[in-house]
Amino acid sequence: MPNFADFVEELGSEEEESDKANRVPVSSTCTPSVASAPRARGQPLTQEVITFSTNANRGNLSQEAFNQKLTHLQIQNKRIGPDLEGLRLVPAVYVLYAYDNLIVSLSGIQNLRRLQQLYLQNNRITSMAGLEGLSLLQKLHLGHNRLARIDSLESCTQLEELMVPHQQPPVEAPLQFCPTSIAAISSTLNVLNTAGNRLEDLQELTPLRLSTLDLSENKIRQVGELKEVISGDVLRRVTLQGNPFAFHDRRYRSAVVLCSTAIEEIDGREVLPQERDFVRRLDEQKRKLNAQRKKHLNRAATDGRPRNLGAMPEKGSGRQLKPAEGESWGLQDWKF
Repeated sequence: MPNFADFVEELGSEEEESDKANRVPVSSTCTPSVASAPRARGQPLTQEVITFSTNANRGNLSQEAFNQKLTHLQIQNKRIGPDLEGLRLVPAVYVLYAYDNLIVSLSGIQNLRRLQQLYLQNNRITSMAGLEGLSLLQKLHLGHNRLARIDSLESCTQLEELMVPHQQPPVEAPLQFCPTSIAAISSTLNVLNTAGNRLEDLQELTPLRLSTLDLSENKIRQVGELKEVISGDVLRRVTLQGNPFAFHDRRYRSAVVLCSTAIEEIDGREVLPQERDFVRRLDEQKRKLNAQRKKHLNRAATDGRPRNLGAMPEKGSGRQLKPAEGESWGLQDWKF
């Protein structure tokens, strides 16, 4: 009688051999080779690709008439590249999903004059040329591409959402923003994500009045550099974690609360009314103490006699603002 253990071992060996026979070699999928190099250029956007990318019913319409009626086109993850010249076939499209492809150039995008939403993240785009005539564009997603400069938005005067995180240009440098483009979209842009772009200076972004801003994982060293960008009564949500100042000065949260009167969320954490009130009262107390000290110094300088100015209250002693019993401001991580 056959041994059950031997039977299982034999069956396992057969399955392993079958699996090896059907397995795609690792080198053909993960490691670039000379044979696979041409595929890296991508395939052109053809009528066939467009046809197989839509579920819309063509009915009795001719191919040309059907193309003219298409308003949404989903061509993501089709290895399309290096450009989008085939979009001339579907001029009525106003929502385009073309992420996860091999697109290098936006050539062809100018054919979509009605375009309102454009999703191009995870491609190889090096230039935004082609967007100049898209005056109806409202959402533009270009994250994880190879842009060195954000420009060509002079006509995009209805743009509300701009997502350009984690650019990897050929030469590593801080992402630049064209002043003319920023000025053109400053009155309409609400959401900006420019995380992971090695930013050090935010001067180019000061004209914007945003409700949501992501500046995480950049190289901003001083929290004071944020003031011009986050000040006002518009900003609701901001993400700042991963910057040098966030590691060196954990009090940056209080600075944001003081500058942004309408702020509701910092680094994904809600700003509670109690926290806002606490920060403002603490700031007022510090201002009064500093004013008092300055007054004493001026009087001492006037009459020439030294005065006992007293010491600033030490941590854990003297008059302090404390939450009422049972209250929590979520400030336990702060170090004042």
